[in-house]
Amino acid sequence: MKTSLFQTAALSLALVATGVNAYHTAPAIAAISKAKNLKNTDAEAAVIDRLEYDFAKATIRDDYYQDLDQLASTIVNEKYAISLRGHADSIGNYVANWKLSDKRALEVKEYLVQKGVDEKRIVTTPYGSTEPIATNKTPEGRQKNRRVEVKLRKLNE
Repeated sequence: MKTSLFQTAALSLALVATGVNAYHTAPAIAAISKAKNLKNTDAEAAVIDRLEYDFAKATIRDDYYQDLDQLASTIVNEKYAISLRGHADSIGNYVANWKLSDKRALEVKEYLVQKGVDEKRIVTTPYGSTEPIATNKTPEGRQKNRRVEVKLRKLNE
């Protein structure tokens, strides 16, 4: 247990020292906490739930812009809050992957804000390569792991 605690503390210090922000949540959490109007269930909206990325890139692929436009419209018109969870494959070093996953989530956030979504409704969280959904031993698996996951929560306003 002590080893795990020391490893976590060391990793946290390393991330802070390199300028990585683990969470970009303060405005969204404050707005949601004050409102206390989130339902307990995830939204069932028919919108994109995951974007995939090219190796070592945070650029949104052209194929996703129409889906993101629909997502922005849904968030604005149907009163949703959104969580954007950035991920990376396991190629490269840990800190670089953490930063890349953060940048991916922030790129999606920036696009949604440009489309009229209130940034207070958006929470971004980088996960680096810590939560793979497929094997990192194959190109296909690594492709699935380079992603931003989209989770919506309906607001009662």
